[in-house]
Amino acid sequence: MATVNGVNYAQTHAPSDGNWKLVPVSEVGGQMRVLYDSYTTATSAGKYLNIGRLPKDARVWDVQFTTSIAFAGSGATVDIGFLYDDAAITDDPDLFIAATTVNAVTNKGMLGGLGLGAAASGISATIAQVPITIEGEGVVQFFFKAGTVADDCVVKVKVLYTID
Repeated sequence: MATVNGVNYAQTHAPSDGNWKLVPVSEVGGQMRVLYDSYTTATSAGKYLNIGRLPKDARVWDVQFTTSIAFAGSGATVDIGFLYDDAAITDDPDLFIAATTVNAVTNKGMLGGLGLGAAASGISATIAQVPITIEGEGVVQFFFKAGTVADDCVVKVKVLYTID
C-alpha cells in the first residue's frame, strides 16, 4: 500500500518541489478556543441571540447548544449562524446549524454525538465540512426560528474554534 501525504503535511514536511511552505497554525495545531454564552428565555420566538464575536479567518470546528426545557409547537426550531460586520459579505443565519428541532431537552451540535447525548444530531446533512473559515469579523447568532419558547428556558451555546 502506498503512503500519501495530506495537503498541509506535504507543504510543510514533504514538498514535492523542495520548497517548504508555511500553513496557518490553526490548521496544523494551535490552541482550541471556546466561545461560550448562555441566556434565559422570556418568550423569544423570532429573536436573534448574540453569542459572541469571532475574528476574520477563525476556523470553527464545532458549534453545540443545549436547552433546559422543550420549546412548544411541532415546528419549534432554531438556527445558529453568522452576521458579518462587513456589508459586502453575505450574512449566513444558518451557517453552523440549520432548522434543528427543539421538542425536548436538547443537546445538539454540528458534529453530532460526541458527548452530546445522542448518536445523531438531527442537523442538516448539507452543513459544510469542518473547519468552517470565517470570511470576516462578526457575530455568532442563535435564532429562535419557529415555535414558542417557554419562559425560563436556559440556552447554552459553545463554539469551538482556532485562530492561532
